[in-house]
Amino acid sequence: MSNEKMSIGDKAIGGAVLVVALAMIAYHLVYVHFMIQVQARHLTTYLGFSLVLIYLMASMESKNRLGKGILLCFALLSLLASGYVEILYPELKLRVWFNTPLDITVGVLLMVLSLEAARRSFGIMIPLISVLVVIYPFLGHKLPEPFYSTSYTLERTLSNLSLTFRTGLHDTALSASANYIFLFVVFGGILQAVGATRFFIELGKVIGAKFKGGPGMMAVVSSAGVGSITGSVVANMTITGAFTIPLMKQVGYRPEQAGAIEGAASNGGQILPPVMGITAFAMAGVTGIPYVTICAMAVIPALLYFFNTGVYVQLQALKEKIRFAEEKVDVRELLLSAPVILIPFAIIVMLLAKGYSVMYVAFWAIVCIIVLSLIRKKTRPSLGDIVEGFKKGAFLGAQIGAMTATVGLMIT
Repeated sequence: MSNEKMSIGDKAIGGAVLVVALAMIAYHLVYVHFMIQVQARHLTTYLGFSLVLIYLMASMESKNRLGKGILLCFALLSLLASGYVEILYPELKLRVWFNTPLDITVGVLLMVLSLEAARRSFGIMIPLISVLVVIYPFLGHKLPEPFYSTSYTLERTLSNLSLTFRTGLHDTALSASANYIFLFVVFGGILQAVGATRFFIELGKVIGAKFKGGPGMMAVVSSAGVGSITGSVVANMTITGAFTIPLMKQVGYRPEQAGAIEGAASNGGQILPPVMGITAFAMAGVTGIPYVTICAMAVIPALLYFFNTGVYVQLQALKEKIRFAEEKVDVRELLLSAPVILIPFAIIVMLLAKGYSVMYVAFWAIVCIIVLSLIRKKTRPSLGDIVEGFKKGAFLGAQIGAMTATVGLMIT
């Protein structure tokens, strides 16, 4: 009976995850065309969605009943804290730096929840650095030059970090994530749902067959394609490495060579536009440079990176005298499915070149790829695939939201 109850509980949490993810996406799609609230409230809504989604997902995946309950409490606290800030925004704006004890408590709660969500999403390093940066001013006035620093009172500092709506959690890093990044990450999730990963893998096989490097070149090409739509090294390694590493070892690459080639190729995916890794998002937030400008500046270095990796693979194959038996690929099917993947990329470039906002461009890229994917019956994704793509995109966007809020604590 207990196992059945747990199963029902997991299903209920899974349903909540789906509802929150779809609501988060729907809100951002509406916000593209109708600015339904001011920027500060928009950032609070985005952060609230992000925290709730991360903790619900963590609770669903937890095998420990106590841990599951604690994470559900974290999700509820995230909802209450962000709701408090959202509803009382006019009052909070008026009494900035003169907040009530309850205001400060809510602000601290949001910071702690953001730090923990970031730790769960990307590891301990960034949250740890953020905590050290926050603590430093309280110790700096006791240190000799050049380490000496002034500091505000504890209440003023906590308010500055969480409730001024211009610094701390609501700094430019979170703004970059909410306004530039989130919908592009959702676009990447939909790309995977409509078969972009499979397309790039097959394209890698075709190109790999033309070079001595074979599977090594396949790893470079497929990792570039998959990385450009996931922005994640781990996801890239998991998707492409599962077939390229065994193939490389099979044709004569040493195991360490196969792993290194796939690792290097997958690592490059996070610097290849349009969907890049957390470092690029942090750059946009810290420097204030628009994300689209960073993408434009990254194109040539990213292509050079993959070109150099490909050259190494080719020279290594010639040195080791590697032979590769060509894998059969349905080129006709590859060409027929190409427009579904390539046209949205062309639309992104065209709209960005015309000066449209990043959110507007991402909106139409999402619409375009969904419409195109429905044209051919053979490549038409199921409703479940589309929904899963939305959910994956929203979850990754939520993780980036928690991380950028944490980065904001460092740059205040």
